[in-house]
Amino acid sequence: MSEVAPLRRYAVLQAGARMHYAVPALLARRGALAAFYTDLHGSHRPLELLDRLWPSGRQPPALRRLLGRRLPPDLPRELVRDQPVASLTWARSSQHSDALLVQRACRNRFGGANALYTNFINNDLDAVRQARELGLHVVHELIIGADVGRVLLEERRRFPGIEPEGESAEEVEAGIERDRQKWSLSDQVLVPSTYCWDSSVMLGCDPAKLALVPYGIPEHWFKLTPTPQPGRILFVGQVGLRKGSHVLAEACRILRGRGVPFECRVVGPQQVDVSDPLFDGPMYLGTVARSGVAEEFRQADLFVLPTLADSFGLVHLEAMACGVPVITTPHCGSVVRDGIDGCLVPIRDAMALADRMQQLLEDNRLRQRLGAAARERAWDYRWSRYGERLAEALLQPGRMAGSTP
Repeated sequence: MSEVAPLRRYAVLQAGARMHYAVPALLARRGALAAFYTDLHGSHRPLELLDRLWPSGRQPPALRRLLGRRLPPDLPRELVRDQPVASLTWARSSQHSDALLVQRACRNRFGGANALYTNFINNDLDAVRQARELGLHVVHELIIGADVGRVLLEERRRFPGIEPEGESAEEVEAGIERDRQKWSLSDQVLVPSTYCWDSSVMLGCDPAKLALVPYGIPEHWFKLTPTPQPGRILFVGQVGLRKGSHVLAEACRILRGRGVPFECRVVGPQQVDVSDPLFDGPMYLGTVARSGVAEEFRQADLFVLPTLADSFGLVHLEAMACGVPVITTPHCGSVVRDGIDGCLVPIRDAMALADRMQQLLEDNRLRQRLGAAARERAWDYRWSRYGERLAEALLQPGRMAGSTP
């Protein structure tokens, strides 16, 4: 008689409310969560009381973001190992807070789990080593392209002084070496996109360990009624070099020089000084409430995100669910198919971006065709499908890799 493999019961290491705590919640629903190690969330009773007593319109943005970190109702509180005091104490040093979280999980021997899931970029190599020593099945989720450090270092050299000085070349290469060690120790490496897959393989990850699990968006995005404003271009994301904000600005200046009528609205936190001439062109709205962001998507005629290095464009899916065609780069790991439900342009190519923007703005039939195909495409990346793909990758005993690109 063949031996039946035991059900995997995971210890999940995650800081923040990534994907609305989808991973621990999914595992809890399947009876496969042993412990969830996290930092700070808005479901603590004192914070819930504060939320009720303090009108949301008067709450500081940082507090509002924290209160938005609500644990899902189907995530048992007795399985949550948080650290509110330590996280608040080290609020300005996220790396130290993350290190404390990982150390606690190691001291607890991962809550008796027989599998480990971690999506930290740094700090968790010791946890992965200890998990291997204890015989745990180890899953590491790569949440951004593995070559992002190199890409950003190159861009900051091209535009010195635009952003605060980041990691040195030595620090970037040391980070890549940590990734290689982590990949070597892991049984599975989850990636959300072909871009992450390709960059990982290029830097030394064994493709046999990779599993492709693209993200998803809540179904409520498909209930929005689009009311596109002619000529309105939308960008949603952090304003900075990595997202290609300077490339978008240059493309806007090219369109302006051609006399093309348009309005480009940029929504998101600003990592740079947008008054710098490098960013002249769009209208910068700053951080907007989620309800306001949904309204921006509803009224967009075209969505553009010329990112240089990313993981998976959730904002792409949100635009596509609203029937808005997307122009992006292959480095976003996008679900966009060139010429079918949007357009792909090379990174750093403002002229190519401007050409595609002008083409879609001026060709109403093409824009409508791409938008309809985009909405249909996005339906296969709704929240429930993400859960199905994630469960397939995590819960099948003996499974090494998921679907391939």
